[in-house]
Amino acid sequence: MPPYPPGVTFPDNSGLSGATAYLTEFLPNPSVTASEDCLYVNVVRPAGVCSGADLPVVVVRGFTEGYASGYNGTGIVSRSVGLNAPIIYEVQQAGLGNLGLHDQRMALEWVQKYISTFGGDPEKVIIWGQSAGAISIMSQIVAYDGNVDGLFRGAVMQSGSAFPLHDIASVPQQENYDFIVAQTNCSGANDTLSCLRQAPYEAVMNAMEHTGYFNSYKSLNLTWAPLVDGDILKHTLRESLSMGKYARVPAIFGIVDDEGTLFSLFNLNVTTSNQFLEYVQTNFLVGLNESDINLVGKLYPDDPTQGSPFGVGMNDTLTPEYKRISAFQGDLYFQAPRRHALSIMSTTQNVWSYVWKRNKYTPGLGSFHLSDLQEFFNFTGTSDWVGADAVINFAYALDPNVPQGGYPSGGVSSLLSGLNWQQWTSSCPELLTFEDPDVLTFSNDTFREEAIAYLNCLSDQMAL
Repeated sequence: MPPYPPGVTFPDNSGLSGATAYLTEFLPNPSVTASEDCLYVNVVRPAGVCSGADLPVVVVRGFTEGYASGYNGTGIVSRSVGLNAPIIYEVQQAGLGNLGLHDQRMALEWVQKYISTFGGDPEKVIIWGQSAGAISIMSQIVAYDGNVDGLFRGAVMQSGSAFPLHDIASVPQQENYDFIVAQTNCSGANDTLSCLRQAPYEAVMNAMEHTGYFNSYKSLNLTWAPLVDGDILKHTLRESLSMGKYARVPAIFGIVDDEGTLFSLFNLNVTTSNQFLEYVQTNFLVGLNESDINLVGKLYPDDPTQGSPFGVGMNDTLTPEYKRISAFQGDLYFQAPRRHALSIMSTTQNVWSYVWKRNKYTPGLGSFHLSDLQEFFNFTGTSDWVGADAVINFAYALDPNVPQGGYPSGGVSSLLSGLNWQQWTSSCPELLTFEDPDVLTFSNDTFREEAIAYLNCLSDQMAL
């Protein structure tokens, strides 16, 4: 059921002015302190901005897990002021699954109705997400077969895009539901759903904890993700793209070089080649025949020098199969969906892509999932702000490059000045490449071309 509109009158200045802290995270991962009271909007704007300023608006999305304070927009708003290109930054936190997508949609409707009060222009909204947030961005791009109702005009996706999804009526989803019903003593109820709604919070959370998260043996084979429901998601994300049922909005796709390492720390008991192949067949590519699985094994060979972290030789070989699993997972869930989305969307709209290869020698992880956030949020105070500048430029002109003629006089300089970040096309798949030490170059998006193409073929075959 879609969310009900807020039952309050806006604006309520007593509740809006002088906010000093971010609220809590949504509940899904039992390993963190969290709360269901997480559906909120935080707005960060430059000092002195009033209604009528008509500034571009950057809406950042949380989703299955995350917290708004982790995406504090103060730095990027200050940076935009320094460039003399001020923006308004807004963080939205939503619930999980399909209901979370409805929450996000309602939040975007809220932005359309009220952001002008804060000095924002409702016609200049872009949406931005990382990881699960990026998957939710792609979900909004294909929601209702691509009908965005003017809610946003551009999108930025970091480490996430057309993530593999399941149908709500699929066998695994029914098994998950039956497991939670049993664990909450609802199996004997005439109406198991009603029973679950009345079950103690602790019992439900304990049951969810045993269904598998990314920090479990199931890893990126997520239990709690959006599902094809015939309503907001009428098809899987990749099917929607292939069918042309997506919004024609410009987009930036970001990726890190070693997307799979962080998620491969929880299956270190997979130590032989046969165990790797069995793990792939029983957890990720369920139902594929032996010949398909063996080809996956050849394309992701039992050779740590070809695994992830990439380009570091035998370093970071935590177990004999760790780097192999990391390479496979990173490509199946991040690189292949990104390349698939780019190959389609580049034929109908402007798209750009980057790869983050910095901090390669982070022990065991390399350029790991989340590591590029420093480039946008300056957590350590050492960012060169290239990523943030690209988002600011994109918010203004739907182009990450520095505007022709540069920024208004008096602004700080950007390392993007003098660079020409070309749009991604199948004939010229250019990646802005972040390398150590603080080097910006361009490279071709053709790494592991045969392996990634095969994973995309399998994903189509399995309707993921």
